[in-house]
Amino acid sequence: MIEYRAYHKTRPGKRARSGRAVRKKEKARTGERRPLQTRLRLIGWIAAALLSVAFTGVAFASAYSWLTRSPLFTVRTVDMNRCANVSLEEVWAVVRGGGPGTLWSVPAKEVAGRLSRHPWVRSVSVRKSFPDRLVVRVEERKPVAMVNLDALHYLDEEGRPFRRLTAYDPKNLAIVTGFSRQELLRKDPVTVGDLRKTLELLRGVEAGALRQNVSEIHFDAQEGYTVVTRDAGLQLKVGTMDVKEAIRRIEAAMPRISGMARSSGIVDLKTEGRIFVRSGE
Repeated sequence: MIEYRAYHKTRPGKRARSGRAVRKKEKARTGERRPLQTRLRLIGWIAAALLSVAFTGVAFASAYSWLTRSPLFTVRTVDMNRCANVSLEEVWAVVRGGGPGTLWSVPAKEVAGRLSRHPWVRSVSVRKSFPDRLVVRVEERKPVAMVNLDALHYLDEEGRPFRRLTAYDPKNLAIVTGFSRQELLRKDPVTVGDLRKTLELLRGVEAGALRQNVSEIHFDAQEGYTVVTRDAGLQLKVGTMDVKEAIRRIEAAMPRISGMARSSGIVDLKTEGRIFVRSGE
């Protein structure tokens, strides 16, 4: 009886050990198969992603090709504000400078850059309005005077010479003298400042007693400003005083000298409260 029990006690232990060994072998085989399946699954995902990217790229390329060639987006209209010296034909010539194309292919910044080189253009903006319209807004320069730089040029509000006058251009503006072409081309700060003060004086006197009656305004670094009237050719000398004070003295003097000054006479206003008049030189 003892031997039988001993025999039966030892048999289950052996069976358990053999069962664990079998499970370990099966687990080892399964473990070998799982990395292979994971790699194959990963390769499949990568291939699917690459195919998706490729198809998307082809789709975008086809769409871009259609957009840039479709007659639906051909530029048919240029919406431009009314300008006195910049024509719609000139704008069309710039737009078509890059050859025929659709609104997608028109470089708005380049068109604006080329238009800004027009002498009358102070600022310009260009934007696209789909499907077939280009919107152009131009701010023109306003000539306020003429300057003699070997030839007459228009001056804008900021004192920039921007266009040489032709025989057909109106010449009814005052002439600014005393500045050389070389000085203005160098854009020396002192010269630019003197020119702007000269234009400030011109605007001031034309807004008051000498409205549309200024023929010339001359600047000299030593002698200062001289304003020449259009009707009688009077030379109003105000020296190098402040521009506002010069305007005030001219405003105060004009009613007093209008009846007594000779044609082409010289009126010295450099001394406060006194007016000296002498015949022209």
